[in-house]
Amino acid sequence: MKNIYKNFEIEIFNDANYCLNSTSNFRHYQNVYFEGKHQEDKFHSTSKHAVIVKENGIEISNVILCEVGGATGIDKNSFIIDDDKIWICVCNKIYCLEIPTLKLVWHKEFDWATNFAIYKLEKDFIIHGESEIFRITYEGGIVWRFGGRDIWVNNEDQKEFNIENNTIRLFDFQSNEYVIDFDGNQIIDNTRVIIIEEPKRKWWEIFKN
Repeated sequence: MKNIYKNFEIEIFNDANYCLNSTSNFRHYQNVYFEGKHQEDKFHSTSKHAVIVKENGIEISNVILCEVGGATGIDKNSFIIDDDKIWICVCNKIYCLEIPTLKLVWHKEFDWATNFAIYKLEKDFIIHGESEIFRITYEGGIVWRFGGRDIWVNNEDQKEFNIENNTIRLFDFQSNEYVIDFDGNQIIDNTRVIIIEEPKRKWWEIFKN
């Protein structure tokens, strides 16, 4: 995705073919940001997101962000550009980089599994994680966190995360509905009711003619 910010063109994309510690990569980056917890992580990462900054059509900086964990992609809600910085979701981490140098300001793990999206909210950010919702500051401090009875993924066509006026409406995997305010206080908790119908025939009658 290409974005115009001040005098810069900022391109963000998934470089799936990039191999850590390889000399045969098609593109070489000025900086590779990655911290593997295990030795094998140093050669294999789940997600590899590249950032390139151009000024007047000339590339002036580039980095690749590599992480292990729940895989993330790049879309309009994967990152935020503001205040001469970019915040970007990479697996279960958020990276904050300076613009235009792409110098690492901070990176931090939030959701233990995956950070699906990041949204601007007043003077802070909201992170839609797989297991929790977070409100964080520009500096990465956690203002509050909210978890439901299941993960924030839904397979019944319910929109898992939606900001509505001064509230956030959530649906979990079981389609339980939650509404919280911007301070993380729960306003609505609608538990999905599953009705199990009794069989019309008793089990011992099934085999009777």
